[in-house]
Amino acid sequence: MDIVKDVVPTVKKYVKYQICHKDYVNEFKEMQTKLERRQKDVAEGLRTQLMQPGQTAKQEVEAWLKESNQATAEKGVEDLICKGGCFTYICSSRKLDKRTQSLNEGIFKRGEKYTNSGVSLVVDDHSIKGVPLLVDKFSCRDDIQDQILEWLKGDEVTRIVVSGMGGVGKTTIMKQVHNQLLKEPKFNKVIWVKVSKDFDIIVQHKKKFDILKFQKRIASSLELKLEPEDHENETKLAGLISQRLGQGSFLLILDDVWEPFSLEDVGIPDLVGNNGCKLVITTRLQHIARVMDCKVIVVNPLPANEASALFLEKVGSDVFSDGKIKRDIEPFLKQILQKCDGVPLAIVTVAKSMRGKLLPRHWKLALSEFSKFESIVSCLKFSYECLEPQCQECFLYCALYPEDYEIPKEELIEYWIEEGLIYKEGKSREAMNWKGHDILDKLVDNCLLELVKKNYQEDRVSMHDLLREMALEISPQFLVKAGMALEKLPEEHEWREDLLKVSLMRNYITEIPSSMPSLKCPMLTTLLLPNNKFSTIPEAFFEHMLGLKILDLSNNLELSRLPSSVSKLEKLTTLLLGDCESLREVPSLSNLVGLKKLDLSSTSIEELPQSLNTLTNLKYLGLGGRLPETLDELAQNFSKLQYLTVNTYTKFKWEKIGSWGKLQNLEKLNLCNLDNLNAVFGEAGTVAESTPLPAGTFSSLQYISVFACNKIKKLFSVRWLGYLQELQTIDVSYCEQLEEVIGFEFEGGEKVTLPKLERLRLTILPQLKSIYSSSSTVLICDSIKKIEIEDCKNIESVFWSGFNPLSNLEYLLLRELKNLKSVFDGEGLGLSPFVPPTSFFSLKEIKVFGCDQLKEVFSSGWLLHYFQSLETIEVGWCSQMEELISSSTHEEEKVTLAKLQSLKLTRLPALKSICSHSSVLICDSIQSLRIAHCEKLKRIPLNFPLLDNAQSSHPPSLKEIVVFPKEWWESLE
Repeated sequence: MDIVKDVVPTVKKYVKYQICHKDYVNEFKEMQTKLERRQKDVAEGLRTQLMQPGQTAKQEVEAWLKESNQATAEKGVEDLICKGGCFTYICSSRKLDKRTQSLNEGIFKRGEKYTNSGVSLVVDDHSIKGVPLLVDKFSCRDDIQDQILEWLKGDEVTRIVVSGMGGVGKTTIMKQVHNQLLKEPKFNKVIWVKVSKDFDIIVQHKKKFDILKFQKRIASSLELKLEPEDHENETKLAGLISQRLGQGSFLLILDDVWEPFSLEDVGIPDLVGNNGCKLVITTRLQHIARVMDCKVIVVNPLPANEASALFLEKVGSDVFSDGKIKRDIEPFLKQILQKCDGVPLAIVTVAKSMRGKLLPRHWKLALSEFSKFESIVSCLKFSYECLEPQCQECFLYCALYPEDYEIPKEELIEYWIEEGLIYKEGKSREAMNWKGHDILDKLVDNCLLELVKKNYQEDRVSMHDLLREMALEISPQFLVKAGMALEKLPEEHEWREDLLKVSLMRNYITEIPSSMPSLKCPMLTTLLLPNNKFSTIPEAFFEHMLGLKILDLSNNLELSRLPSSVSKLEKLTTLLLGDCESLREVPSLSNLVGLKKLDLSSTSIEELPQSLNTLTNLKYLGLGGRLPETLDELAQNFSKLQYLTVNTYTKFKWEKIGSWGKLQNLEKLNLCNLDNLNAVFGEAGTVAESTPLPAGTFSSLQYISVFACNKIKKLFSVRWLGYLQELQTIDVSYCEQLEEVIGFEFEGGEKVTLPKLERLRLTILPQLKSIYSSSSTVLICDSIKKIEIEDCKNIESVFWSGFNPLSNLEYLLLRELKNLKSVFDGEGLGLSPFVPPTSFFSLKEIKVFGCDQLKEVFSSGWLLHYFQSLETIEVGWCSQMEELISSSTHEEEKVTLAKLQSLKLTRLPALKSICSHSSVLICDSIQSLRIAHCEKLKRIPLNFPLLDNAQSSHPPSLKEIVVFPKEWWESLE
């Protein structure tokens, strides 16, 4: 009986295995499904938390996701079911039961804690501390910089004020400190916030320091994602800021503060020595240090010897002869230095203005001009006086923007063109645009404007507040109250009759009181009122502004109609109403025959004014609202048009192209939100392919942008390319049905050229399969310099034999191409006649991110043949990337990239090698090596040069190696 008692449960279990086999199969499948759901929940939670900057996944979470992914990726039941007779059911059921229990008790239960709300799946990523700031380094002030660094690295001082007069170098010093501390482990975060005088609303209509605006600026620097209701809630914002700053030690640098404030009100946590958190404030006002209990360091003007050294450093070597300052220049230089009074901003600005001026008479003239100036602001006028008159006017125009505003280059140049500052009859708009960039370069080179670098772009400039004060002092006929949080129009007495330009942009002005009489400003030529909150404008408001040439009311979202007095502005050349979403009514424009720019894009105008046909001098036309079914009739009247933008959410049909041959001067075409547009340059209801277009049709077109036109499947028909021989830029984004950029209706094996194309940008095109579809026709665009392809999930390869040569390509960006399997097709590896030997010869920068199917970027054969100009390689977030550079041979190879300066690899979990195990990468010009979260990488095959004693040494160019985590670095072979 004892034996029976022991045997029966086992027998019953095995009988159940035999009889209930299907139940065990179903239980296993159900377990896999439940695990898969939990895995998706955890992955989604992790993705959401990683959206917060400075975070990385916990190693235990990554390990669990990897383990669960392997479990759910099993082939399934088939792997666990044995083949054979009746005993196989017992065997299979037993395996399935054990595996089900193992999954349930193991992976599934362990993952439960990761699905609970409030559980953090991430930790601080100490490899992301901040972004280096662009700074003009001076070879002085080292003593002050060292003192600040000493205080910041110690525990005794937690609050520091760096004070001094404007232009003395406070911001420059702190930018250098900021960049230095990014390289050191002292702080988890180094945060820079530009505060500026526009926060001191005391000088305006409010009676307190604008905490809310201050908080928003800090929140932006912290990359906080705010809900709409957070923007007006000081208490909520303070909590969010405090929570973010409380996630580790931080250094918060507040530049150009004009009022003391409460740390608690803003949301800055307690600053005590043991938590490693510090605050630095730069200001012109020393009393802030006393009120806020800060350690103060005063930045004084430079002593004579340092001032002289700085001037000579910036003026260039031309003033030297045999290592000494030229005798005939030295006396004048000393006197100029005395006038600069040791202020670095003045010294640098004047020194750059004197570059290349070698004759004593140049310096004598400069000194005679200098003798007129007394104050520091006046001292800076010297550089302004050295400019050509055209550059001077362009510089003064920048003061119409708010203080410390980051001015978009293209927007500023458009204003200059509209003002006639760089306008010349007969010149193309593109030529004027390049002239504008040339002027910007001169202003930056002379330190009158500063470049703003964001997201690897330098498309904005800013104006130092001291230089802005100088510009406004030079321009007494300007009334500028931009970005000052005004809620009302300036008082009547401020609208003087001699005013030339008024800028009230970026305020909160809601209306102009009907009680305010028509303002008498007969000399006023420019009135800038964009980005306000106007709902109505009195009918007679413009009655006595008949000299107006530029009127900008753009981005007033509540403005529903224009007053009739606009019709009387016969001298108007520019009328900007873009993004006035509520605008439905525009008075007659028939009297505005001199109008050259009219922007009605993104408005709600129900019917285009009939008077539009009379504006035959238009060079820029922006259309929006309810457009006619065809613009054919309008096109006949606009033979001078250079820029056309159509941006609307209402019906618009592009049906006839024939008479658009009148647009022989059209340079830019911008199409946005045209839901019914089904073709641009192709058949689809337009003129038949066999019908030739009028001579000169689109012969000047240089730029085309297509945004959110969801019915387009093909941008160009190949037969149209013959008309687009001046095309330089193609920019297409958010077109849901676009399948190819260029479509071929034949397979002729011929060559098709776009001889001047320089930039191709394709973004968020979910159906895009290829740039063009022909397998036998070669697309020649040898002038292309920049290619950017992002979020196009159907593209499988980018370059192939038909797309060449690309001998001038300099920049390549591939981002979020989820099905991309190859970047450079390997056929021929340079041996194929279809891949010219000069292809990719100029490529300097390649960036590949989020391409999950990609297993390699280069082959060693392609590198040896083509990519010898590469300076930057960045690859990240490619989950299946195994090798950066693959090899077709198992023999040792030396892959040389002689000009490579920066190699950055980030979050490549499958990366096993940079190049094959036996190969080495020779890059003697390398400056920066950054590798993070590439845990499977065991070897960095960089071949460094040898010293005289045959020991390897890093190249002299190498400045940094940044790796994360530290344990991975220590495990490298």
